[in-house]
Amino acid sequence: MPQTRDRRQLESVEVTPLKSMPVVDFKKLLTSDAETTRLRAACLETGFFTINNALGHSTAITQALHQMERFFALDDEDSGKLSVSVRQTGNKRGWTPLFGEPAYQPGTIAHVESFDFGREGGNVWPELPSFRHDIRNCWQAISDIGDTILEALALAAGVDRNFFTENCDTRELSTMRLLNYPANDVPASDDNVGIAAHTDFECITLLVQNAPGLELRTRTGKWFDAPSDTGQIVVLLGDMIERWTNGLFQATGHRVRNSNENRMSIVMFFAVNDDVSVAPLPRFTGADCPPRYTPAGQRAHLAAQVLRAERNRDEKKADET
Repeated sequence: MPQTRDRRQLESVEVTPLKSMPVVDFKKLLTSDAETTRLRAACLETGFFTINNALGHSTAITQALHQMERFFALDDEDSGKLSVSVRQTGNKRGWTPLFGEPAYQPGTIAHVESFDFGREGGNVWPELPSFRHDIRNCWQAISDIGDTILEALALAAGVDRNFFTENCDTRELSTMRLLNYPANDVPASDDNVGIAAHTDFECITLLVQNAPGLELRTRTGKWFDAPSDTGQIVVLLGDMIERWTNGLFQATGHRVRNSNENRMSIVMFFAVNDDVSVAPLPRFTGADCPPRYTPAGQRAHLAAQVLRAERNRDEKKADET
């Protein structure tokens, strides 16, 4: 399993853009066999895809980006940020200041700040007009889109169409991250990154970005720029869908480069339900294809991966003092 630790941070990006960035039509996902075939090909050939026609005339993304601009524009010593700091909350929900992001590759420093939240309960919200309302609307809009994509991915994988949705429906461990990458002129190097190369630890990830910066790794090992049109949603495959399919679908390697342009992204991670043990499904195993992964729960997998990344971050900080 090509996990986060197997990624190489400084593999170069292709000079020419990906000529055939896989795009699927959201409106046809569950009604067209041709679109299911297109989705399966994207998963097998490239390992990621974008969704068109999912947002329609929804203002959820626009309003969320507006709220992000207001929040991240606050001074780091402003009570609006400090009141929801992870140092204040004592958990991983709330605002994480610049350079507080776990380091997914050893020796790296992430030039990003974030606001993180999950399903109702345990969240903290800044005292900004309509912030909670607009961000919650964004959660619901992307959550609904994600359910359709999970169903379509099940069809593309050849399993029961409700399998992924039913095993990811509680949202207990799912999170949404509002990420802000301040403009900087730090050159790319081993340690200065937006976010270091990694795979996501859940089932799938839906992402919208308002400026270039996200780089995606194909299954053949090449890196390409992801689209930055806020009308498109980028879909990444995660560790758990790779485990279920015994590697037929592979988790998407990705990273964010430093940029002299401010960049924000909205990211939702669709996690597997807490009571589910994820192991290769019988459809993907056999005498000539033994299981490549041992059973694992989402909570334990998340905890192990995050702990490793937090240790990387803390070791880097210690080296600098």
